[in-house]
Amino acid sequence: MIDHETYIISQLREGKDSGYRYLYEYYYVRLCRVAKMYVGDTFAAENIVGDLIFYLWEHRETLEIHTSLNSYLFTAVRNRCLNYLQQASITHETRLSVSAVEFLDIQHSDSSPLGEIIERELENHIDKSIAKLPDECRTVFQLSRQNELSYEEISSLLGISVNTVRYHIKNALANLRSNLKEYMALFF
Repeated sequence: MIDHETYIISQLREGKDSGYRYLYEYYYVRLCRVAKMYVGDTFAAENIVGDLIFYLWEHRETLEIHTSLNSYLFTAVRNRCLNYLQQASITHETRLSVSAVEFLDIQHSDSSPLGEIIERELENHIDKSIAKLPDECRTVFQLSRQNELSYEEISSLLGISVNTVRYHIKNALANLRSNLKEYMALFF
């Protein structure tokens, strides 16, 4: 590892803005390009890279990099992309297996009493799941989904970065998916 990278890693460990600014300025775009090559989706690629940088921030005090910073970052992005693709594959398989529910012949329309009951139950469950989100995460999610504000507008309104907005939206959606998976099977 070269001295410059050792210095950057020490800046990251100490939580100094200069270290993270360097990551964004020098690596962010390159890492996003690599991630997009793996996942084929710009938004997902940006989330993966943003999550990696946020992970580095969260674990800055225990950060151990024994290879070059360049090698560490690109390997971490590759691994996160592979995990993302594996999770997407599992989700896709789950959605395909849901077709077995079709034998119930449940109609999800306003004219079906069962559909109305399920819809009301789902709405209640969604509201409860949103209420359980951490305060800032819930606020960001509601501004995005209920008030239909863009990430940039939310960032400006709350005084946080766009990447932090993305992070909160991602966590809120993951939380909702987890809490609502039994209901989602009925609708997919």
